[in-house]
Amino acid sequence: MVKREEKKLMILNAATECFSHMGYDKTTLDDIGGKVKLNKASLYYYYNSKEDIFCDVIYAEAQRFREEIRTKLKSFRTAEDKVVYFLSERTLFYKRIRNLQELTDDVVKKVEPIFTTLRDGIHQEEKTLLRDVLDEGIYRGEINKTDSGKFADVLLKVASAFRLPVNGGADSGEQSALEDIRFTTRLMLRGIRG
Repeated sequence: MVKREEKKLMILNAATECFSHMGYDKTTLDDIGGKVKLNKASLYYYYNSKEDIFCDVIYAEAQRFREEIRTKLKSFRTAEDKVVYFLSERTLFYKRIRNLQELTDDVVKKVEPIFTTLRDGIHQEEKTLLRDVLDEGIYRGEINKTDSGKFADVLLKVASAFRLPVNGGADSGEQSALEDIRFTTRLMLRGIRG
């Protein structure tokens, strides 16, 4: 017999596949249930709604992304390079998530109440990761002493202000936006001296 957590993981994998292929709006609970041989009513034993499944899919993707980033950050020598890399990759990750799930502003509004809590939790985890990198840079004398938690929060907000085009790549402004993120991040880390 499959345990509850194993079944939830199977549901999440099926939902990820469905959302990837059909987008959020077109995916139904029947589509997800069909992939794991559960009817819609049985899915309610594990999840209250499609929105709950969707939020768990996004959270799982964000967890995977942070784990990969933590591993990759070990290969960078300086705190500045780590911060710039993280913020650039984070921006690309959110673009991929938006494209993957075919999220429109209407869909985001639909799931806003649930999504706000999820987004806030993910933001806190990203802030912690970034704060740890900043603390390391402060300890090593690479970054001036500052409130690393506040600085991490500001860096995340500034990087989030640069929106990548939802569809398309370098030709549609992606490279320019990434360069702006890198430039602004380095400027903030180094400061402006008169």
